[in-house]
Amino acid sequence: MMGAVIMVQGTSSDAGKSIFCAALCRYFTEEGFSVAPFKAQNMALNAMAVPGGGEIGWAQVMQAEAAFATPTVEMNPILLKPISDIDVQVVVNGRVVQDMSAQAYQNYKRTAFPHVLAALESLRQRFDIVVIEGAGSPAEVNLRDHDIVNMRLAIAVKAPVLLISDIDRGGMFAYVAGTLALLNEEECQRIEGIVVNRFRGMRDRLQPGLDMLEEIIKKPVLGVIPHLDGLSLPAEDSLNLGNGRSQPWDMDIVVIRFPRISNFTDFHSLAEEQGVRVRYVTNKKELGQPHVIILPGTKNTIADLRWLKESGLAEAVLAADKNGCFVMGVCGGYQMLGHTITDLAGVDGVGGTEDGLALLPVETEFTYKKTTSRVTGKTLREGVPLEGYEIHLGHSHRLAAAPFAQLVDEQGRRYEDGACMDNGRVVGTYLHGLFDSALFRQGYLAQVRQTYHLPPLVQKQSLSAREKREHSYTMLAAAVRENMDTEFLRQCIAKQNCVKQ
Repeated sequence: MMGAVIMVQGTSSDAGKSIFCAALCRYFTEEGFSVAPFKAQNMALNAMAVPGGGEIGWAQVMQAEAAFATPTVEMNPILLKPISDIDVQVVVNGRVVQDMSAQAYQNYKRTAFPHVLAALESLRQRFDIVVIEGAGSPAEVNLRDHDIVNMRLAIAVKAPVLLISDIDRGGMFAYVAGTLALLNEEECQRIEGIVVNRFRGMRDRLQPGLDMLEEIIKKPVLGVIPHLDGLSLPAEDSLNLGNGRSQPWDMDIVVIRFPRISNFTDFHSLAEEQGVRVRYVTNKKELGQPHVIILPGTKNTIADLRWLKESGLAEAVLAADKNGCFVMGVCGGYQMLGHTITDLAGVDGVGGTEDGLALLPVETEFTYKKTTSRVTGKTLREGVPLEGYEIHLGHSHRLAAAPFAQLVDEQGRRYEDGACMDNGRVVGTYLHGLFDSALFRQGYLAQVRQTYHLPPLVQKQSLSAREKREHSYTMLAAAVRENMDTEFLRQCIAKQNCVKQ
């Protein structure tokens, strides 16, 4: 018997689809169902390696975690990773197919849709419920003929749709009414009701507006989810990257915001640490005098390295290094810290050869082989346990530096990763997610504090990023239970003849 489906679409990007899908995943799991997330097509530079190899969008890994499910490539069969304003790397079922222009990908969608349906069917055969996330807005009528992620998918699998809208940003009533006005009759029939997201205030003050909205659109409001403080879930979109924090801080950490920044989820745990401020900067005037500079991952290493030089930030980073600033490069940022990067075939974007910042004695050469793997290991200097994942093109050769870590991949292969100089002051690594480990994170920050003679902090209970996310999933499920029409959710599943009634 096939599992049931329920779909979440939004009135806009960043309406809260990803987080609400995670909330539904945990809610249905707590109700006794086996649950899997699904997103047909995800355009994101935040990707994660899944067990067995391959990569999918970080949001679906997070949603699988909420459902206590092992993430698989079927949960995000099409992943698009922007290379430039008009080109994307197309990843199908976890593996790179090729780079395409926007027009070429529109044509490719005819081939992609069967992969979408096959992946969803595979999940429905293994799980009681599949929670499907849409993308952007279904009312982007210029994309209707090529749609494989919103209403075309909902109609193909007869999925009931919840339309979610963010009231915190303003204009929610117009967003909802306008979205329905632009849908055709068959699309409108798929929408079961509306979910109002991120509400602050008194519900009775909102109710007259909800009553009027229901009268206009002839659809029920199925829930009003409050704004939830205390969630520890990284932003999926780089547009949401903020600077600074309201809590007191004495340590300043700067992350270089490359034009093609990727996997910035790596630094979410840092930003939540006591006494730490994390800032994202795009020019040398913003750099200031931080204690730590991080060069993050990027989808186009050479192009972003050239941008770093043209913006004046490369020169500023080198000056900060001479003044004793801690510098860390992760993935593409690690490659930039070396002497040279060679990409003669243009497999990572613009191609060519470019001199790096030469803060690490490392040379990098790009080939067509892409590494996607989950790994475990330890730092070589302190022996601190590590776990995370690698997603990168290119292989880096250490010339003189000590390696940063000893790692083991899923196939049991042991190898040395990264490079380390000046007793850990300058570090490069391919390992994403290393700051999610409380032991490594707090040890690294303690080293920075000692070097800069900052007062040591009395640490609260050390929680890993996974433990913090678990608390968030519990909060989200409670929000669904307390603020949604859960009887509708039960009926929605039951009438699809799901395995568990």
